[in-house]
Amino acid sequence: MRILLVCIGLLMNLLPIRGAGQTGGSFVVETIGLRQGLPTSDIHTIFRDSSGFLWLGTDIGLVRYDGYGFETISVSAEGRWLGLVNTIVEDRNGRLWVGTEDGLFLVRHGTAHAIRSLQTGHYVRMNSLLFDQQQNLWCATASGVYQLTAPDLQTVSVQPTANIRPVALPGYEKMVPNRSHRRVFSLAFDEQQRLYIGGKYDLLRYTPGLPLERIWQSPGPKVEIQSLAVRSADDLLFTAQNLFCVIRLRNGKEERLFPNQAPGDVFWQQGQFWHLAYGIYRQTPDGAAPERLLDLYQKTSGTFYKMLLDFEGIFWIATNEGLLKIRPSQFDRLKLPKLVGGNEITGFGRYNGQLVMGAPHGRLFVRDGDHLRKLGNDLTSIAGINGIRQDRRGTLWLSTTYQGLFSMTNRRIRKYTPADGLGDEGFNDIFPDRSGNLWAVGDIGITQILPDAEPTRPYRLRFYEHVTNRYKFTIFYTGIETPDHTLWLASDYGLVSFRAGKFHNHRITIGPVTVRSIRKIALDRRGNAWLATEGQGLLFGRFQQNRFQLLRQYTTRDGLPSNTFNDVLIDHKGRIWAGGSTALSCLIPETAAPQIRNFDYRDGFFGESFQNPRLFEYPTDTLWISSSEGLLRFSMKQLERQPKPPSVLISQVRLREEKGDIFQYAASKDVRTGLPVGCQLPPSRNALTFAFALPSLTNPSFNRYRFRLDGSGESWRTSSGNDRSVTYSGLKPGSYTFRLVGASDNGAWSRPVTFSFEILPPFWQQSWFIGLALLGLILSIWGFIRYREKQIKKREVEKNRLAQLIAELETRAIRAQMNPHFIFNCLNSIQECILADNTETAYRYLSKFSRLLRLVLEESARNFHALQHELDLIRLYLELESMRFDQPLHYSIDVDPGVEASNSQIPSLLLQPLVENAIWHGLIHQTGSRQLRLFIQQSDSQTLTCLIEDNGVGRQRAAGLSAQKLVARTTRGLALVTERLQLLEPAGHGHGTLEIEDLVDADGQPAGTRVRVQLPIITQIAVRSNPLFPPSHVSRPGH
Repeated sequence: MRILLVCIGLLMNLLPIRGAGQTGGSFVVETIGLRQGLPTSDIHTIFRDSSGFLWLGTDIGLVRYDGYGFETISVSAEGRWLGLVNTIVEDRNGRLWVGTEDGLFLVRHGTAHAIRSLQTGHYVRMNSLLFDQQQNLWCATASGVYQLTAPDLQTVSVQPTANIRPVALPGYEKMVPNRSHRRVFSLAFDEQQRLYIGGKYDLLRYTPGLPLERIWQSPGPKVEIQSLAVRSADDLLFTAQNLFCVIRLRNGKEERLFPNQAPGDVFWQQGQFWHLAYGIYRQTPDGAAPERLLDLYQKTSGTFYKMLLDFEGIFWIATNEGLLKIRPSQFDRLKLPKLVGGNEITGFGRYNGQLVMGAPHGRLFVRDGDHLRKLGNDLTSIAGINGIRQDRRGTLWLSTTYQGLFSMTNRRIRKYTPADGLGDEGFNDIFPDRSGNLWAVGDIGITQILPDAEPTRPYRLRFYEHVTNRYKFTIFYTGIETPDHTLWLASDYGLVSFRAGKFHNHRITIGPVTVRSIRKIALDRRGNAWLATEGQGLLFGRFQQNRFQLLRQYTTRDGLPSNTFNDVLIDHKGRIWAGGSTALSCLIPETAAPQIRNFDYRDGFFGESFQNPRLFEYPTDTLWISSSEGLLRFSMKQLERQPKPPSVLISQVRLREEKGDIFQYAASKDVRTGLPVGCQLPPSRNALTFAFALPSLTNPSFNRYRFRLDGSGESWRTSSGNDRSVTYSGLKPGSYTFRLVGASDNGAWSRPVTFSFEILPPFWQQSWFIGLALLGLILSIWGFIRYREKQIKKREVEKNRLAQLIAELETRAIRAQMNPHFIFNCLNSIQECILADNTETAYRYLSKFSRLLRLVLEESARNFHALQHELDLIRLYLELESMRFDQPLHYSIDVDPGVEASNSQIPSLLLQPLVENAIWHGLIHQTGSRQLRLFIQQSDSQTLTCLIEDNGVGRQRAAGLSAQKLVARTTRGLALVTERLQLLEPAGHGHGTLEIEDLVDADGQPAGTRVRVQLPIITQIAVRSNPLFPPSHVSRPGH
């Protein structure tokens, strides 16, 4: 069958098409084949997905085209070959379902998966796939029509190896009993979701809930309805391959279109039928004959399979010789008359309100509709007219490339000579100044054209030569005059000003580069200047104080197709048009992001080898462009259509140099885009590459991108064309967002798309480690403080221990002094008795003294003893002392009932020296009754008070009497008691005090002494717990 179609196609190339009207609209046809990188030339189906990528079904699998290159999917993830691809559709989730000769495949994120349940048996040779409104998938196969329900599709999209059972079309096997006739080639729905089935011999219609019906049947041979277009139940088209025609069923009547032609494809779109039949045709529903838009006879001799009209208005045609891309041309190419030598228009101008054009051989043409009419005779033999300007007198001035200057008044031509002041033969342009006088600029200098009052010479010329050195002249291309009456000239020497007959060179330097050649200067509505340069793009600035101030440079980095421009023009709306060496550019600078539109041969502009482009606007909204390749006309109203913003996408995010799978660091994977979500990268994976795409296929070479990585501190960057990836390396820990916008060739910018990720800090910078470090630091500081506190406490304990030890040693030293002191006092008493010749008393005294001495010696080894022991010792001592006096000593020892005398501990021998002092310093000098009272009471819970009162002579009289004694007494008892009381607190037992009060009678005479001793209450347990005083140093009760 395919061989037959090819033969018919070759035959049809030799025959004209009759009965089809041809429009004047032009198209740009681009062939994409093996030379452009297509992996195979045999293409069977075409599909464009919601992201904008073009998918081709070929004999080696599936091919994706993004406008720059091709990616082929030949084998599924399960290892099955896709083979010949017949049909491609997309579901609402962006997944592609592909029907091949070997069954059904699912394509997701660039990977194909074989649907195992539909790889064998009845489900091979899938010719058409179609989704209904409920997202059920209808499959046209070699054995009939089957439905895959939406739940089943969801199941196999998650697990392609899952077993599902397609549902056969009800009644189909009964309607087509012959198995060899059951193959279905095409499917379509009408507006009521009724399904139409194109088979080998007939066309069927299925209405849910109703029996299957046959609406057309072949009169004999098989027809193989390969394509089907349904407008409504009463109006549809389908191809009849073996009948060599397209059949239209309208209101039940059959009409045959394109008879004796091998039909290609038909479809219903944009409210009309579209035909592919060795040309592109459209047909309105009103019944008119198909209208031919483009004849494809000269484009290819291959077989046409499918045609697609996408959302950008591009026709794509699949053939066995590659892919055809067809776009309506945005330019009208005017056919020039044969009198235009070299097919080149060399200049534009206006003459009496008409558009006139110059051409080689000095020929002048006036526009007459879409044609050019020659005006007057040839001015030169060879040179072309490049400058055309009418002055205020109505005279038309014409300059030529190298054969002089001419004027035309009322069709009378005059050529100017050196006698008229002409100093140059080669010119490039004529421009007016603000006073209306004209200036002709040329290859040597500039020439001023001045009106003259002489009848024989209405004009005179004044030539000004600009010489940079003796070997080179300056070539001037054009000029303008500013309000300060300065001429600014574009030349091959850069920017030159002319004022008061003098030239001044103005060097423009951009970085290390000096602008050498400026081809054109134009002023916009605000008085700003635009300069077209060779190699430095477009320069935007203003003239101030006799100098040029550069404000901005536009180059390829901003989206221009090149950096060399021959002409620049400001249209009536302030748009900037620039004719470059490769394309035409339109720049709208008054937007936030300058909008730039470029046009090249893919848009219907001149080819890639044109030279000397010139621009001219006439009338308003019409741009004329001439070059060495002819004449074009462009309607500026095309720009008034609001361009649809394209959709830009981030196609891939990967670790640089493939150091690992980025998905291992992601929380999930986006179902639609396939990009990682919630990416948290370790610090060693701090280099990422972003690949992006803008699937606008009108003119991909002019697609542009702007991107920025938030968090890195960088500003917006731009790229264009094939530069569709960027790598960031050495990223510091932190949160980042990659932002991307894109603009297609229409200049409209897309909405931004973003990708957020995080570079985790190294473990020593992470919060948990910092927290642990801070905790460790705090614990270390706390431990150090605790250690210091323990050390300080230990030192304090040691200091206290030493202080207590010193106190103990001092106590023992004092006690060691007290024991001899007591013995010394007793011996003094015995001495007194002996001196008094009282032998018996001395004997008894000595006996009691021995008992007392034994008791004192026993208690002297102890630091503390029970209060009761102290009182017993004092009682024995008082008995001993009472023997010395002639008159009796009355004493009493009283203890408050609340005081536990046997448990309360006091320093040993603390009270006895006080009692002794009361006797020896108070009572011994008393002549009358001698009384001594010792009273013990508990003042509060912490204090024990001891009172010792006597009725002696008082401290003052006792001191005087002691000085008169025969035997001097040395007494330190009171001082020793005071020192021992002071040592109680350092030893950790509390504070002790000693107070002495002199008693007086009613007459103020001394009546005795009262000693008050306040001691801390010390129990036996407290004394034993003190490490300085072991149990051997503590008296036991009942001792």
